[in-house]
Amino acid sequence: MDLREPKRKRTKLKPRLPFPILLNETQEWPMYTAHLTDVGSCIIEPEEMTAVHSMGFFGKGSLSRSYPSFGKARYGAPPVVRNRQWLCRQKWLKEVQELNSTEYKDDKAIAQYEERNIPDEENIGDIIEIPSNSIENGSKRRNEIDTKNTEIDEVTLDSAEEDDICVIVNRDSIQYDNAESSSSTHDDKNSSEDRLEEEDHWKLYNDFKNDCMNEDDDQHGKLLVLPDSDSDTENYLKNIKPKIENEGFPIREALHLTFEETFFLLFGLGCLQLIHFDGSLLDINSAWLYFCKEKPDFIQKYVVYHYYRSKGWVVKPGLKYGGDFLLYKEGPSFYHASYIVIIEVADADSLVIDSTMSSRSITWNNLFGLERLSETAAKEILFAQVLWPSSVSRDINMTNPEILSEFTVRELLWRRWNPKQHREDIPIEEEDEDSY
Repeated sequence: MDLREPKRKRTKLKPRLPFPILLNETQEWPMYTAHLTDVGSCIIEPEEMTAVHSMGFFGKGSLSRSYPSFGKARYGAPPVVRNRQWLCRQKWLKEVQELNSTEYKDDKAIAQYEERNIPDEENIGDIIEIPSNSIENGSKRRNEIDTKNTEIDEVTLDSAEEDDICVIVNRDSIQYDNAESSSSTHDDKNSSEDRLEEEDHWKLYNDFKNDCMNEDDDQHGKLLVLPDSDSDTENYLKNIKPKIENEGFPIREALHLTFEETFFLLFGLGCLQLIHFDGSLLDINSAWLYFCKEKPDFIQKYVVYHYYRSKGWVVKPGLKYGGDFLLYKEGPSFYHASYIVIIEVADADSLVIDSTMSSRSITWNNLFGLERLSETAAKEILFAQVLWPSSVSRDINMTNPEILSEFTVRELLWRRWNPKQHREDIPIEEEDEDSY
């Protein structure tokens, strides 16, 4: 069978590890945290979101098409929002501020009420003894600081050259003290001028440093607000007047994982811990029972998902093409999807398709329409038949993750028969001239 070569995308990205785990033995095994949702789970930590999606393309951003990039600056420009979106965020910010102010007033009133009801005996504070050594040490430190003319207040705590600045100032102060003890009035004028020049120098240095820091953080917390455009007939680009506003109410994006992706990271790789709605950790068996109860076709879908992931394919949901899964080589950032996977359940002994276990009804009309769609999108249809063993019960309450090793997957590639490609070349006999 001739398999089609996947269609590569034009990108400058480099492939990374296929799974969000490190193969180096010197480093610890990573453990990511996900919170349970109605449709799977979600990861909210930015560093974990980047690692899980970039290595294996697991999940999807809640406000983005794939990678969670909502609200991030691109090409040096702040995020773009419409005016109605910005006004909505300002409204949310005002509501949150009012809610916080009411809660603060209630807490303050409760605290005042409690203070009034406290008896006088409880108001007597404990006597704290301060050792005399601490007082003497404090006085010595104050005297040492007073003797030195170092201006510590001018040194910023976030400076990378804090030690260097302090050393330079201390040297100048010592030189100034030595010059003052054995100098005349002319030397005093020169030293004062040098000190002013030095102060100006450090002032310019601090201003330059602050300007550099402001340039790096200019786009942080900013939004590029564009006017609303709900009509296709108006000349939108002619009268556009963008403006940069403060973000106001920040919107945080999460990385959403499906049930299959969540259980693969939890059971297959062992690099995920799942938190229940009540805050407790879910073990593998509890997560298995919960997923099977919430999604009736979870077992057969996870079997297919695990099967193709183990073969090196990147498996993504195939709803937009009418299938169960889409198979990508190396990931959606590098190649277009190669196959549309449709899952079927068959008995392992008789190989008869069980229509009750399938999520869709396969008819000839549906197949012809799906075939035309796959040809238009340059993809192929791949039937993944899950062979259900007779030793495994159909009752989900009687199952556990250990039964996954008993399942097998049979692949069936669907292709339309083309007469031009499969017609045998029949040689045409040449007629002799002597026959006439």
